Amino acid sequence: LVIPQRLVGYGNAMFRALLLLVLCAPVPNAVAAPLDRVVVVVESELVMESQVRLEAALAPLDQSPSPFWDARRSTPLGRLVEAAVFRLAATDVALYQPETDDVVVRRELIRQAFRNRASWNAFLTLHGLDEASLDVVIRRRMIVERYLRRNLQLPPDRDDDLKTWTLAMQRLEKVLEQRMRVRLVPEQAQ
Repeated sequence: LVIPQRLVGYGNAMFRALLLLVLCAPVPNAVAAPLDRVVVVVESELVMESQVRLEAALAPLDQSPSPFWDARRSTPLGRLVEAAVFRLAATDVALYQPETDDVVVRRELIRQAFRNRASWNAFLTLHGLDEASLDVVIRRRMIVERYLRRNLQLPPDRDDDLKTWTLAMQRLEKVLEQRMRVRLVPEQAQ
């Protein structure tokens, strides 16, 4: 957009009208995105409402080797808040970072839960994802699993001992949470 210099004057009504036209013009191929909201803030990490919905959908699909993501253990929001605490504790330590190939294998295992490619794509679209953005979610899940496996020093895959594992995990979380600010963001009345 090139605006002639004579129209750029601050008080020039024609310039303001032209600017208003440009700013209000419809964007071609624009798609209305659903509104999202922050549910919880853990330090500087946001837990969004869309992430809570995705977690509820992923829990039965992602066959994690860790009891951490077990839907019987906690609510989707509870798991995401705990996960944020553990990821912040893990920071960028290379030890906890999964290999790209491991993330892709995990994604493909989730994809196999769908009848066909169309239902897989519908799932991704419903959650505002593509495979690359789902890989980011899976990577974040795997960081939590690796952090807990290393720091709990308990068998990570014993379903019969879920209660013992959960108690050990909660003790670790309480220690970490003392150093972090966790804030619930109340929903605004409309």
